Amino acid sequence: MLTLAGQTFRSRWTAFVGTFVALCLGVCLLATTGLTLAASVTGTDRAAQWYRNADVVLTGPKAISVSTGTGDERYTSTTGTAYSRPVPAELVARLGAVPGVASAVPDRQVPVDLAGTAGIARPWSAAALGGYGPLSGRPPTVDGEVVSTSPGGHRPGDRIPVQTPDGPRTFTVSGVLAPVSGAADEDAPALAFLTDRTAAALAGDRITAVALRAGDGISAGTLAERVRAAAPGFRVLTGDERRAAEPDPDGDELAIAASLLGTTAGVATFVSVFVVAGTFSFAVAQRRREFALLRTTGATPRQIRRLVLGEAVLVGVLAGLAGSALSLVTAPPYAHWLARSGFAPENFTARFILWPLLAASGVGLLVALLGAGVAARRAARVRPVEALREASVDTRVMGWGRWLFGLLFLGGAVLLLTALPEIGVSDGLAMIMLVAQLALAAAGLLAPVLIRVLVPLLGAPLRGQTGMLARSNALSALRRTSATATPILVTVGIAATTLPLTATLWQAEQRSARERVTAGAVATASGPVGLAEPTVAALGRVAGVRAAVPSRSGEVYVRSDDYAEEYSARYVGAGLDRVLRLPVVAGSVDGLTGTDTVAVSRSMGWRVGDRVQVWLADTTEVRLRVVAVLADSIDLDRTLLLPWELGRAHQPGGGADVVYLDGGDPAALDAAAVAGGGRVLPTAEHLVVGDAVQYERNRVALLAVLGMALLYTGIAIANTLVMATNDRRRELAVLRLTGATPGQVLRMIGLEAVLVGLAGTALAALVAAAMLAGLRARLAELVAHPQISVPWLPITLIAAGCLLAAVLASLVPTVLALRTPAAQLAGVRE
Repeated sequence: MLTLAGQTFRSRWTAFVGTFVALCLGVCLLATTGLTLAASVTGTDRAAQWYRNADVVLTGPKAISVSTGTGDERYTSTTGTAYSRPVPAELVARLGAVPGVASAVPDRQVPVDLAGTAGIARPWSAAALGGYGPLSGRPPTVDGEVVSTSPGGHRPGDRIPVQTPDGPRTFTVSGVLAPVSGAADEDAPALAFLTDRTAAALAGDRITAVALRAGDGISAGTLAERVRAAAPGFRVLTGDERRAAEPDPDGDELAIAASLLGTTAGVATFVSVFVVAGTFSFAVAQRRREFALLRTTGATPRQIRRLVLGEAVLVGVLAGLAGSALSLVTAPPYAHWLARSGFAPENFTARFILWPLLAASGVGLLVALLGAGVAARRAARVRPVEALREASVDTRVMGWGRWLFGLLFLGGAVLLLTALPEIGVSDGLAMIMLVAQLALAAAGLLAPVLIRVLVPLLGAPLRGQTGMLARSNALSALRRTSATATPILVTVGIAATTLPLTATLWQAEQRSARERVTAGAVATASGPVGLAEPTVAALGRVAGVRAAVPSRSGEVYVRSDDYAEEYSARYVGAGLDRVLRLPVVAGSVDGLTGTDTVAVSRSMGWRVGDRVQVWLADTTEVRLRVVAVLADSIDLDRTLLLPWELGRAHQPGGGADVVYLDGGDPAALDAAAVAGGGRVLPTAEHLVVGDAVQYERNRVALLAVLGMALLYTGIAIANTLVMATNDRRRELAVLRLTGATPGQVLRMIGLEAVLVGLAGTALAALVAAAMLAGLRARLAELVAHPQISVPWLPITLIAAGCLLAAVLASLVPTVLALRTPAAQLAGVRE
């Protein structure tokens, strides 16, 4: 049968063009997202720059480990964190006494704003560790002096304003360092080398890393082993690993890109699997007459299955190779678009990596085998006596498998939908996509049942013989109708579910946040440092100010069963209830003081007085006492409110993201904020600006996730309908021989295409309506009078585009087929 599969493939290669196109483009879609995802995960391969003259670098742990069980069944889960824990000062002294250590230099990294440019302040003693060449000028000798790096454009003697964690200061440039050739990173932040005493004061005595040099005759590896023994639990880095102790200028953007591309890869996998499996199943169903004849000539069901699977392997291998090669052309432009959109570093690109290509080709081949195998089993089960009748009429389209998995997917979508408001848009984009995929998969599996109802309703307005034929053809050939409607369902459904779900959730979040803020004005930072505490104090001293409450966002980790789960955190100052309307149901936010208190949402399951185990962003473990419990709300869910003093103790380098202001003269407030590197806006204007920025970011993120998938499904619509129309050439010839004119045939085919397109769109609309109704019911528990937001324009354009593609893909091959005389067309080989 494998030999026969090769022979049928060579003799009937045109019959496999549709499945080849679907699989080739599906593999290309998977490989394109895989290549860009791999590029974002692998990150930079640059060598260490700051510590190139250090043999070993020690820095704090950057992960949280949670252990469960005992003995041989003990299991440890590790969760990476945003920052590393500071190095204790006493450890530096111990490291200096380790045998073989020639010097131990503590390094501190403090975010600053150098005359409007994001930078990092470090002690002058760290300048000799590497990355910079000769000094033009002299080292800093007093607290008001700074040595800057040459990209800043400063010269010795210049006085430059610097926003620091201790407030605005003016420094005198004593010298300028030029980078060593090939060592400087264009995207790296500017550096300001201060006296060791000034850097330590700005860092709050926090030590970021310790650079160690080995004595004569001691290798870096030997020294590293000795340091690990002296400092267990800390990271000891050598070679290129030393760059892990340096700021990664692309780290945040690569993390965003990896997260976004992970969601994109999930959507790409879903649509490609859905389309490829459906296309292969439809292609096999088109050949039922051929399989029927093979059965009547003595072929066994096993031989039929082997024949179909052999053909699927041949198509899968060829399409996998072609799709992988095509992805090498499409992946770099997609990566560049991500960079231009702000979701990846400026120099981000996709390059040849073997494993994404192998994975995409493997998935494509597996899906081809599954799609062809399921259809082949159905065709092979026909008994020889019934074979010809089975090949001509669709009798039993819905099997138990379609019912089972359709209902399972539907139930999964409903369950996940109820959890969406607890996650929100920023963290729940992947969940939104998963809900949409499950719902659309359920609709696709149950499509034959739904189409039996939709086609008569949608076709009721059709009059005349052509309308009647179009309606009856769609109903009698349910396999064909379902197969051609499914790509439309997926294309329109993805847009009609994800866009409204995202817009509705985002609008609910913004509305809740708007209603929560009672402050009259908000001060925001314009640079990376934030508003330093002296600036916050200056805002509070403005005449008429009743409250100036700083707030800074971050993340914390809370133990959930056997791992540390990430939660949002907001460090807030005293007087929070004066500027925010908080839904306190137990306790009081007035108790949110000191360094050991926390306010939580009711859904977290804690009560006032409970002690909560929390890890901060720098892996520091703290136990906090619950002083207030808040009612569940969409904008504060999964958020811990922490006292400002706790953030000051563990992240002294970070200022306030915003300062909520109650009272005070706007001009005086703005003057105080500008002096500290910020600005003051009325609350309404601040929220509008923030909403616009977030909305645009959400829009571009959705475009990145859905763009290529929608393009692929759009092509799949045309591909499937071309396959279906080409298979009906003899049917068209029979209509011509019975007296139908070419115009009547074209009208029938066109009306049937419109009917199928409307059926697919209606299925998508039903899914979207059900999802939005469920989301609204869940939101009603969290937001008063929730509103559904539907971006009609893009959804309508996508639906219209699908309908146009369906009509054109049906009419064009019909026109070509009608050029052949009817008698000749009726005698073509199937």
